Formats: sequence, C-alpha cells, structure tokens
Amino acid sequence: MSGVFDRRPGVAASGDESVAAGRDIGTAVTAPGAIGTQNIGSVTVLTGRGYAESIPRAADVEAPPGLTNIPERPRLFVGRRGELASLEYGAAGGGTVVQVLHGLGGVGKSTLAAHWAADHARYSPVWWVAGDSQAAVDAGLAALAAAVEPTLTAFVQQSQLRDWALQWLAAHDDWLVVIDNVTDPADVKPLLAAVSGGRFLITSRRATGWHGIAESLPVDVLAHDEAVSLFTRICPGAGEEIGSVCSELGHLPLAIEQAAAYCLETGTSASEYRDLLADYPADMFTAATEGGDIQRTVARVWRVSLDRLADDPLAVTILLALAWYAPDDIPRALLSTLGSPPAVRRAVGRLAAHSMVTLRGTSSLSLHRLVQAVSRTPDPDDPHRSEAAVAKARDIAAECLVEAVPADSKDLAAWPVWRTLLPHVEAMADYTASDADSLEVARVFSRTGEFLGTQGMSGRARRLLARGERGLVRLVGPDHPLALIARNRSMNLAPLPLDEALEHVARCRRAWGPRHPETLTARYELVASYIVAGDLEEADRVLTEVMRARSVVLGPGHPETLRTRWSIVLLKARSGDLDAATGLLGQLREDCVRELGEKDPLTLDIRVLSSHLTSGVGRSFATVGFRMVGLVGQTDGEQFRQWFDATTEQLRAELDPEAVREWADESLPEGIRHLADCEAVLGREHKDTISARIALARLHMHMDDFENARSYAQEAAEDARLYLGDEDGTTLFAHLALLLVAVVTKDEVAGIAVSDWFARIAERSAADVDADVQAALLSGLEKVRALLRSADGPRALAPADLPSPSSPGE
Repeated sequence: MSGVFDRRPGVAASGDESVAAGRDIGTAVTAPGAIGTQNIGSVTVLTGRGYAESIPRAADVEAPPGLTNIPERPRLFVGRRGELASLEYGAAGGGTVVQVLHGLGGVGKSTLAAHWAADHARYSPVWWVAGDSQAAVDAGLAALAAAVEPTLTAFVQQSQLRDWALQWLAAHDDWLVVIDNVTDPADVKPLLAAVSGGRFLITSRRATGWHGIAESLPVDVLAHDEAVSLFTRICPGAGEEIGSVCSELGHLPLAIEQAAAYCLETGTSASEYRDLLADYPADMFTAATEGGDIQRTVARVWRVSLDRLADDPLAVTILLALAWYAPDDIPRALLSTLGSPPAVRRAVGRLAAHSMVTLRGTSSLSLHRLVQAVSRTPDPDDPHRSEAAVAKARDIAAECLVEAVPADSKDLAAWPVWRTLLPHVEAMADYTASDADSLEVARVFSRTGEFLGTQGMSGRARRLLARGERGLVRLVGPDHPLALIARNRSMNLAPLPLDEALEHVARCRRAWGPRHPETLTARYELVASYIVAGDLEEADRVLTEVMRARSVVLGPGHPETLRTRWSIVLLKARSGDLDAATGLLGQLREDCVRELGEKDPLTLDIRVLSSHLTSGVGRSFATVGFRMVGLVGQTDGEQFRQWFDATTEQLRAELDPEAVREWADESLPEGIRHLADCEAVLGREHKDTISARIALARLHMHMDDFENARSYAQEAAEDARLYLGDEDGTTLFAHLALLLVAVVTKDEVAGIAVSDWFARIAERSAADVDADVQAALLSGLEKVRALLRSADGPRALAPADLPSPSSPGE
C-alpha cells in the first residue's frame, strides 16, 4: 500500500551530464571515468555534447567492402531459371527496387533468395533480416547499423541504431537487404517508405497485400527433372524410382530434400520410401534426419500458416475439406453450402493470401497435393489435424459432393458439370475406405460410374460402379431398390454370369413387378450375359421382348426404347446378318432424328454404321469389325492369330486397292463431319470422339495420306490414354493405327516406340490376360520390329491389314 500513498515529487534532470534519480540515492558521480555504486530505483542520464558529436553522420559512412550476413550459401540449388532472370531484370531498375518472392511454405523462397544474394547480386552490403515480426525487422536493421559502424554500440540503444540504419540506407544506393519470411506486409511498409534507393528482396508466404509496395514474383515447385536432380545429388544411390517419389511429393523442394536425406541416412531406396509414405504417412511427414530441424518437416512447416488462420475456423475447415478432392480445378461452388457467400469468400481469400490455395480465376482453385496429403493425415500434436477434425473434414467434403452431383447422368446439358466434378469424386473414392461410405455417398459413386459409362470410360466406370454397389448392399441389403438399381448400372459394363444375371432379374420382378422400367432394364442387361454365354438366339429373343415392353411402358419414341432397337441392330450385325441390320437401320435412323435430334449421341452412332453399310467396301470392313468383337474373349491367342491372318488374306483378295481408295475418298467428308459433331456434342474426351479420330486416320491411310493419318492416330492415342486408360480397347486400336502408319512408312523410331508401349501394356496386364493371348501379342510385336528394321522391300503391310470396329456402338 505504500506506493499508493507515496507523495514524493517526480524526478527530472536537465543540462549536460546531469543526473536525476528516483527513490533513495547515496552518491551520484558524473565525472568522466568516475565510478559510483549505490542502490538506485530509476535514473535518467542525458549524454553530453561530446558524446553526441562523436556519433558519425550516416551519409558520411561507407560500409566495409563485402559486408554480408547471409545465413547460408545453398550448395544444392537447382533450377529456377525463370525466377533468377526476373531477379536479374529487377536489378536493372532505377530508384528503390523492391521484389517479393512468395509461395507455399517449403517451396524454396529463402533458398532462392540466399542463392541469388550470394552468387548473383553485386551489392555491398548484402544484409539478411528476419521478417516474421516488426520487432525482428527492427533488430535486423539495428544489427546492420552496428556492422556498418561498430562504434555506434557504445553510444546508442537499439531503437536509435535502427533509425541510424534507415538514415544510412536512404543516403546510399549500392546495397541489398533481404527480408526473409515476412508475415504481414504492414511490418515492412514503414521501412520501404523511408528510403529511395538500393534494393529490397522479400520472401513471404503472403501472396496478397503487395500491390503498390513490391513487384510480385510467385515461386512454384520444381520442374520434374529439377526435382529428380535435387534428390539424386543428395542420395544418388536411391534407385530407379526417384522420379516416382518426386512426383508423389509434388516436386516440393523441402519434401524432396527431406526424403532424399532420409533415404541417405537410413539406407532406404526410393521405392521403399514411396511404400513407407503410403503405409505410414503420419510418421514420414514428421520424419527428420539426425540433426535436422524438426520444425521444418513437411507436417509442421504449414502449421505456422494454420496458426495464423485459427481466428477464422471456416478457413481451416475448408482447407481440410479440400484435401479429399483432386488437387487441381476444384470448383469453388462445392464450398457454397459451408457458410454465407461473404464468409466463404473471406475464408478462401485468406487461404490464398497465405499461399495455402491458389485461385484459378473466379470459379476454381487448386492446392498442392502434399498439403492435401498432410491435411488428410491426423496428428495428435497438431491441434488443427486431430483425428476428429480430419474425419469431420472428410464428411464435409463428401456432403459437398452429394449436393453438387447432378441427378441425371444421361442429360447432355449436365455433362459439363459432371466432367468438372468427376476427378474429385474419383479422388474421394481413392482417399476413403469403402466401409465409411454413407448411403448418399455410395449413391454418388454409383451415379458417377454410370456417367463414366456414358462417356465410354469403361475401366474407370466399373471401379466406381462396384464401389457404389458394395456400399448400397452393405447399408440397405441386396434386395433393396437402391441396391438393385446399382446392380443394373454395373451390369451395363460388366455382364454377370448367366445364373447370377437371371437371379438379379428375378429379384427385380419381386421388388417392382415385370413391367417396371428398372425390371425391363435388368432384362435388357441380361442380354449381355446371354451373348457372353454364346446364346445369341436367346439374346435376340429377350431384346425383342424388352423393346416391345418399353414401347408400351415408356413409349415408342423414348430414348430407352430407341436404344433397345439399336442393340437389336448391333446383335443382327454381330451374328453376321448385315442385311437384316441394314433393313432395321433406316427406319431407326429416321425415328431417332425425329425424336432425339440429328446431333444426339445415339443418332451419331447410327449415322456411322449407316455410312459403312451403304457400300461394298464399307460392308466388308464392318463384317470384319463385328466378327472381331465377337471373337474377343471367345478364342485363345493362337486361334485369334490364325483368324486374323486368314481374314487379312481374304480382304486382300476381295478388295481392289483402287476401290478402297475411292471409298475412302468418298467417305472422308462424312468422317470429318462426324468428328466435328462428336467434338461439339460429346466433347474431346468421349470415346466416340476418339474413335472418330481413329476412323479418319484409317481413311487417310487408305488414301496413302500418311502424314494426316499419323496426326489423327497420334491425337487419338494421346486422348485415349489420358481419358480412357491404357487397357481400354479404343486405346489399343489407336496405337495399332499409329503402329500401322509407322510400318507402312518404315518409320523405325516411331514404330519401335509404339511396339514398346504394347509390350509394356502386355506385361503390366499379364495377370488379367490369357497367357496364349499375351504370347501371341508379344510374338506379333517382335515380327513388327523385324519389319521395321528390314532395309529393303516394298511396304511391309497394306492398310487393309488392320480391321477395326465398324462403329462407336461396338
């Protein structure tokens, strides 16, 4: 209480070398060199004029030559040619040059700044300042003043040293100040405004807030070859999978350095590291080598950003939810249900400002795949990534997809939305366990699989259809209507054994009755099981019954009724009865144009087959194509090879080369038109569009126009691999067309490349391919290589040697 009632007057002093003291004081000694000791509560000393006059003017002081405090000179620096060029260009500017390197934590901003400052910048001094707070910036400037003029430390305090450093920078030009890891642009604004010369280089995770302050230089991840080079320089003996590991780590420099150092220290190969990353992500994301900085592991480097975002829980929630999608082109509309539009926009904006996401225009965003991987991995030591928080984010991501996925997979107007969401649905399936699927999520997987089927992406479709069906059977039972609908969708692409298919039809009858549309769909899908079993007669009978029933229940002009009629045409053609198929096709085409329109996918399919069946040459190719489809899965490799050889000889004997050329020339305008229609209606990624390119490649081959043939085949092969997958039949046909062009033109380099691709596919698919078929394929590839390497003789093969399916419908 004594302090409350202390009524002693305040203390003050004035004049040179005067002293003012609070509390009791025994002795005050001010003479130069004198020593005095006593217990003093507070004291103010006013420096005399002699001391003030001994402080040099900042403008009169030159820095010691070569003065620098760069913390390290990076020895493993790779790449960054574009960024280095931008820094060099900035050095040519007049006045104060201010540039900011910004990007995701761990992307190598500080390493880039240190490398350029050490090896490229021609400045003195080159001074490194920590920028994570205003206090750190002030301390760095004070240290600069002390380094330029060491005598200052005897006279002035840190704040005065900072002011002197500002005066020095303002009075000189040939200096570089690197301000590392700036948290808030406001922390450096006063400094940047106080000087008018020299060079500032800033690093920051903040991507925004620099307008009008600094030139913005975004720093991205390394290119693939640069990432491999960095890994190899650290651990050259890690094996052949270094590139795969670098891709898995998203080419993030910090992650690659730590992975390579781990492999070097523990004697781990790159392939083993990749397996560890898949099986033990929590351990590998936090792994630090002996003596390494545990705070600079990939799991912890982004926690700083999340801590700064913690005052906005929605931002953290959105980041963790985005981790369950594909990394690129995530529609911002997916987030619309998570809060009010201003709140969601503010949260996304803050994530972008801290370089945790990248905005792609106004409608989508992306984030680094390793940020996603870490965000999906619970860590009890990270309050943002607890088990409960990660699980909640997964459920939120799933709910957002449920809200966004269209209801009808066959509605062309909804296809752009489907294609936007497709990679994110597939990513959700990859990242989550099937036993965690809710009823709605399982339905999303099933409907998305159905959409993939409409695109001809069979392999991807089957995976999601099976996932959705398993979830629905688990949740509601095999006899529930939802599970039965899912089974109908699955059967469309993967026919069941006949006894299972018949049992499924019986379940549908019990659930809905014999005339329900879904029961009719089950019977329609049953036809494929009869075809696989070799009973084409029963298949035809069932198809005819379904067509009649659909005409009554749905109407004669309903798309499903018309598609059933199309299937009857295809079955007739497959059975070898092209006359019957032709007779049915004319009326079907008229009905489809009237009911669906000239550009409907079904109408386009019918138009292709019609064009083949109107000429003798076209019918010959169509016959071979349908026969080939019928042989798939019905013969072994040796039987198929014998059939192929016999068919080739028959085509050579039957078809006059000039007639084939004339047919190709006449068919070319329709082929070009068909491709244009497919691209406009179905999109480039649709199977029918890719098939249309293959057809054009073959037409150009028949006309000996091998340059255009190669171009169309190359595009078809690239699109097929990208959208359909390596094992899809259309992908194989595209590469066969490309191989044929190479053989006919004796292009050994291209031919060997394509034949090597076939060999890789055959080996990779060995578990799923009959051994005889695989042996025949590899044997055929060796013959192709021999033909390519032979130096003499005419063209080794004729264009007619490669039969192909006659229509996209097959």
